[in-house]
Amino acid sequence: MKVQSRVATVRWLTSSLVAIFSALLCLSLAVVAQSTPSMQDAEKKYQDKNWQVAASAYETITREDPSNNLAWLHLGSSYQKLQQFEKAVAAFQHLEKDPNFAAPALYREATSLARLNQKDEALTTLDKAVAAGFARLQLLKEDPDLASLRDDPGFAKIVEKADVMVHPCEHQAEYRQFDFWIGEWDVVTTQGHDPAGTSSIQLILDKCVIFENWTGGVTGKSFNHYDPATKKWIQDWVDSASSGVHFEGELENGVMSFYADSLNPDGTRARRHLQFFKLDDDHVRQFSQQSTDGGKTWSVEYDLTYNRKKS
Repeated sequence: MKVQSRVATVRWLTSSLVAIFSALLCLSLAVVAQSTPSMQDAEKKYQDKNWQVAASAYETITREDPSNNLAWLHLGSSYQKLQQFEKAVAAFQHLEKDPNFAAPALYREATSLARLNQKDEALTTLDKAVAAGFARLQLLKEDPDLASLRDDPGFAKIVEKADVMVHPCEHQAEYRQFDFWIGEWDVVTTQGHDPAGTSSIQLILDKCVIFENWTGGVTGKSFNHYDPATKKWIQDWVDSASSGVHFEGELENGVMSFYADSLNPDGTRARRHLQFFKLDDDHVRQFSQQSTDGGKTWSVEYDLTYNRKKS
């Protein structure tokens, strides 16, 4: 009986110890879970601008998951708000090679370096930010964190690079090849000088598109733009008679020359050749021909002269 009693006692003690151990394990896991902030909690503190608590949360998250790049970005930004600029630089450096985060991270890293008065490093990093795609031009010009850099010639070059990214059509010469057609025009036939219509040619969409507004017989519009991928000029025309043509061409010896394949109303296929000649600053010739035999012979569709209206 004594042996059985001892065995029962041992079993009871064992089961009790297992229960206590399990309870302690659950308690410790709960404590760990409570002490490890979630990304959602960290983001809430970040949005509430509770920078110290947010920084502490992101420190834990990045320590446990170094691949969480959003946490690194917001950790660096929290450090910036706390004016802990060296820590901010170190956080942002984790993101320099990530294409999704490099541009904003490099920019914020540059502003932190500027606040540390490390001007050369700040300019180098800012240049990398623009190369990575950072193109918030107004922020570059107005951010108080960059005030110490603005008198440096290197800063002006970086702003110019960003401006080219934001306004590519304004800075590349190819986009300006057809500007001679821009203006307000009275249009006549080239040979008889009989009135043919009027046209308002406008530069729109941040100087990327030349927009034609034609009135004469029919009303029509065309979009004209340079395609950097094909290095061709594109003209897409549509008019009130439901006629549409897609032209492609280029500037050849000072003449804007377009070609298109289209279907005539009678069902025949035509090759069309449309040319624009700059005669002088106030006169442009528009000459259109078509061929129905694959370019062996050509017939004139129309021949017009644009006379710039007097202001």
